Amino acid sequence: MQYKWKAFIVVSLSLFVMVMDASALNVILPKIAEDFAVSLGTVSWVTIIGGLAVSSTLLPLGKLADITGRRKIQLLGMSLFAVGAIICFFSSNISFLLSGRIVGSLGASMLQAVTMAIVLAVFPDNEKGRGLGMITFAVGIGGIAGPLVGSQITEFFGWRYIFLIMFFPTLIGFILASYILKDELIGSPKNEKIKFDFKGAIYSALFIILIILNISNPFGISYTSALYWLIWITSISFIYLFIKSQIKSQSPMFNLSLFSSWRFSFAVLARLFGFTSNGPFWFIIPFYSTIVLKYSVGLTGILIFLNALGMSLAGSIGGRLSDKFGTLKFILSGLSLLTTTWIIFVILGSDPPLVYILSISFINGVSNGLWMAPNTSETLEKIPTSHHGLISAFNALIRNIGSVIGISISTILITSILISYGLNIQIGELINGSNEEIKILSNAMNYSFILSAGFGIIAIILSVIGRLKKD
Repeated sequence: MQYKWKAFIVVSLSLFVMVMDASALNVILPKIAEDFAVSLGTVSWVTIIGGLAVSSTLLPLGKLADITGRRKIQLLGMSLFAVGAIICFFSSNISFLLSGRIVGSLGASMLQAVTMAIVLAVFPDNEKGRGLGMITFAVGIGGIAGPLVGSQITEFFGWRYIFLIMFFPTLIGFILASYILKDELIGSPKNEKIKFDFKGAIYSALFIILIILNISNPFGISYTSALYWLIWITSISFIYLFIKSQIKSQSPMFNLSLFSSWRFSFAVLARLFGFTSNGPFWFIIPFYSTIVLKYSVGLTGILIFLNALGMSLAGSIGGRLSDKFGTLKFILSGLSLLTTTWIIFVILGSDPPLVYILSISFINGVSNGLWMAPNTSETLEKIPTSHHGLISAFNALIRNIGSVIGISISTILITSILISYGLNIQIGELINGSNEEIKILSNAMNYSFILSAGFGIIAIILSVIGRLKKD
């Protein structure tokens, strides 16, 4: 077997487990909320805090991997991910569960920081689209396994055992990585003495943490209060300090000159809005399925399974064909389908035929499989190979930030509408709520679907603008 496939198996296994964990978690969130007797806003932090931990550390860890070696970061990441899974398994309350998510997410951040970079290093230039497409395929397979395993384990044993299951493939992946991955073969630096930019790491992390906290507003700070706007000013101050430090540093965390490329800049912006559009799917749809549509956990699992299946199939095809026929047509096709699925969810109403919902879930997955890998290729097209490791981490960062922002905005919108009707209640009460309460929730979710469609349209426009000017 060629080394590129050995290395791919190792990193794709870790990616498979991460996505399996996330997709299984989204299916069981309503059950977690019910067991711990918490609201939608509170349980959303099981997802948001993970995204926050990943987003605030991805860029520094990507740079650290370029300095210390990708193999070390891969192994440490799998170790932390396994420890986080064990903490979640033994959690007795929502706080304990959140602490486990933080530990596991730090491990996931390390893995995301190096996965794409390793694939880009071991695949030749004329097969990079294929490699990125196979990564999307691995993501899809993880998404397929997560809801199926998660729903069945939850129904027969309880949701905690899902985290125990995640531990064992992570252990296998750790053993394989320790034997197969060699720094000299996976693009790690060759004894380059580069200083780690601690100032840049701190400024970027604080900026991301503050801006996501302010968008999600978990503490219910009044939007007209001085404190709310002080946090915004502080976050902007940190991004200013970050930019200033990058300009002055001899070994910057991120080379800001990359944004002088018109295509790179707009591909990144399109990526941000694309993931902001799609982020709420795996979080909001399980609640929509179990509460509004009254589907069982098992049926909800099938819904997410079909979404992941569509992503897996389209990802492997889209990545490979974009090497031959160009990236833009696949990006636009995928984002257009993504936007259309959100609109159809609104049109279908609160009592659609099951086959319609299953079909739309599958098509939504296809849409993401079509645009993700080609968009990644767009961000790398004009970038020197020496920057691929950092840009891989940066792409993962944009994906996580977009998803977290999308989930946060949708959650705030839905929660605000519920509160305006006097329904600031726990998920368990909504599951058994009256028809009028369910109708209010359904309408609130429709507004979030429309908002997601709007973000998809912006991503389409940005993708087109990115091609209007040559660098």
